[in-house]
Amino acid sequence: MVTSEFLKYQAYYTKSDYIVDYMVSMLNLQPCESILEPCGGDGVFVDKIRQMGNGVSIDVLELNPLSVDLLKEKYKHCNNIFVKHTDTLLDEAVINCCKTYDKIIGNPPYGARNDKDKKNLLNILYPNLYTKESYTLFLYLCTRSLKEGGRLCFILPDTFLSLHRHESLRKFILTNAKILELSMFPSSFFPGIKFGYANLCIITLEKCSNITENLKNNIVVRSDFRDVSELVKQKGPGATTINQGEVLNNVSSAFMFKSSSLIELINSRSILKIGDIADCVTGFYSGEDKKYLHPVNHEIKNAKKYTCASPLSVRRHPLSDIEKRDGISAKDNLIPIVKGGNIEYIKPTLWFMDWSEKSVGEYRLSKKCRFQNSDYYFKEGIAIPMIRSSKMTAALMECRLFDQSIVGVFPKDIKLLKYLLAFFNTEVCTEIINAINPSTNNSANYIKKIPFIIPDDEVKQRVDNIVDEIIGSLKSGNGKIDALKAELDGIFNGIYRAETIRSKSKKKAPVRQLALPGL
Repeated sequence: MVTSEFLKYQAYYTKSDYIVDYMVSMLNLQPCESILEPCGGDGVFVDKIRQMGNGVSIDVLELNPLSVDLLKEKYKHCNNIFVKHTDTLLDEAVINCCKTYDKIIGNPPYGARNDKDKKNLLNILYPNLYTKESYTLFLYLCTRSLKEGGRLCFILPDTFLSLHRHESLRKFILTNAKILELSMFPSSFFPGIKFGYANLCIITLEKCSNITENLKNNIVVRSDFRDVSELVKQKGPGATTINQGEVLNNVSSAFMFKSSSLIELINSRSILKIGDIADCVTGFYSGEDKKYLHPVNHEIKNAKKYTCASPLSVRRHPLSDIEKRDGISAKDNLIPIVKGGNIEYIKPTLWFMDWSEKSVGEYRLSKKCRFQNSDYYFKEGIAIPMIRSSKMTAALMECRLFDQSIVGVFPKDIKLLKYLLAFFNTEVCTEIINAINPSTNNSANYIKKIPFIIPDDEVKQRVDNIVDEIIGSLKSGNGKIDALKAELDGIFNGIYRAETIRSKSKKKAPVRQLALPGL
């Protein structure tokens, strides 16, 4: 059972001996060093370091008062271990680097819930960082708390390596430290934990104030482990290396482990991106879907808790401009809405939203409702699910309302609608988005970064014709479109691979020198 205490502290204790052994070994401990454990938990890292008996001094910080009591009792006879009850992220001594450390090791909390006052304080203390994710703040703060040449080893969700919101953190780490090793593995390796949105990684870094040396550093990346024991045994399919300066120069300074052949296009400043030729926005949320949202029937996935739409209440003809803005005065006030779900080209209408004048008025006054990007409601565009499966998919919006689980892509030139629809449904587009962001998140910020190669007229016409055939087949009930999809895959694969070769032949831009970010 998930308790309120767990949600508050979000502590995933490190119960794997292999993970603990590996992380402690990466510190390369030396006699008499000073060590910080910024989120002590049950003391598993401290216990392992004690076994080594090398006369180190260990500061253990912990927020949970119950854990603090246990740690103090556990180490009451250890003169070299100092347990402190504190919130590490708010601790003035830590923030001001009153003491720096030779080594820091930890398993920071992931997604701990904070009250309003703490949220506001974190925003003040860490103005350049995404403060809703606690583990990234720990990584930032503890890197600052290292001595020059000191080492840090943390186990973390891998989202900080690519998510747009963590760009400032990546730039800080890449310019203030040498990342020695990244070990990537499924969250299932971590006993009792399995994230749906991310895997885990162990980062080992060394504090270094020489930016030039940091950007020359080659990062060892280990992945594809068959089981957790391969971590400590240094076994597995093998390691690769990536240059730290090249990572810094990537779009958003993101770590791009996949599709190396397409990274040149993603990073090229001379190639247009989707954000240059289309508006990419997220959609509507009523704030109270059980009241306002209605499925066509209860056979629809996740529909049983909703009231089904009455056929007499469904609007069958287009809305006027006034109705789009202010709502519908007539009884047929349920309008089609596009929701998530990975369906290509044509999404059937399975859900309806109450768009009566009364409801629209309530939406505009509600603090829970997200009446966002309303200028794009009821327009021609492309719907891309915010959460994707193994393959990226896109479907026509068909002038419907779309909800917040959808990224709406609206070409500035409507003539590109079919061409973009085809491209988003190809294998090469999936490969590109996986390189930009390997998680399952398809937010608007990532869609905007996808390279767009302007087609010649003949290619565009052929693509448009194939899309017409696919849409015609699907609407007529003929689902035999595999050959057409394969032809589109071939066309776009050829376009993007050819552009990759041209891009690689050009001289690479020099590595940028960045000023030290920080507080």
